[in-house]
Amino acid sequence: MVEVVAPPPAPPPPPVVVGHAPPEGFVDLAVHVAGADLEIRYATADNFVGSVLPGYATPGAWLRRSAADGLVCTQAKLQTQGLALRIYDGYRPLRATRAMVAWAHRTGQVHLLDDGYVSRYSGHNRGNTVDLSVVAADTRAELDMGTPWDTLDERAHTRNATGEPLKNRLVLKAAMEGCGFRNYSKEWWHYTFVEDGEKALPHRDVPYSTTEPEEGAWKEPAGWREPN
Repeated sequence: MVEVVAPPPAPPPPPVVVGHAPPEGFVDLAVHVAGADLEIRYATADNFVGSVLPGYATPGAWLRRSAADGLVCTQAKLQTQGLALRIYDGYRPLRATRAMVAWAHRTGQVHLLDDGYVSRYSGHNRGNTVDLSVVAADTRAELDMGTPWDTLDERAHTRNATGEPLKNRLVLKAAMEGCGFRNYSKEWWHYTFVEDGEKALPHRDVPYSTTEPEEGAWKEPAGWREPN
C-alpha cells in the first residue's frame, strides 16, 4: 500500500496594502497637482536609510490644502518654461521621522541630527513641507541639480553650486518662493509653505497604508537605536 502524503498547507496570502484617504484638511498630490511626477522614495529601499520607512507601506504624497494649492501655482509657473515638478516627499508620518533619528543613532551618525541634515521633528510631519525637483515636461528627465535628492552634506546647500546646477536650483527656488514657499538653505529640494502659520500646525502620524497601526497606536520598536 502506498502512503499518500498530503501536501503542506499553502502559505497565507500577503496582506492587501490599501492606501488611506488623506486626513481632513489634506489632499492627495497625485490628484491635486496635475502634470507633476511622484517618486516616493521612502516607500522603497532607495533612500538614505536603505529601507521602507514606517508609515510608507503604500506610496503616497499628501499636503495640507493651502500648501498643495501653492504647488499648483508653482507647477503653472514651471509649465510656462517647459518644466514640471517631481515630488519626492510631502506629508511625512511622525513615525518615519523617528525612524530616521533611530537610523542616525544606530549607524553612529548623530552629527547629521546636530548639523541639520536629519530632523528630530520635521515640517513634513505638519503637512506643509515638501521635497521636490524639476523635470523637463516633455521627456520627464530631471534637471541637473548637482546632487541627488537627500544628499546629506554641504554639497546640497542651495547656493553651494555653480553653472547649470545652480541655475536649475534657482529656477525651482524662484517658482516656489513666488507661490508662498520658503527654502531650507541646507537642502535645495526642501520647501515649507509659510502662509498658514506653520508653527501652530500639529505633528501628525497618520500612515499612508491602512495595514499599519493607526495614529496614536504605533510604538517605537525596542532597541532600534542600538548599533546592529
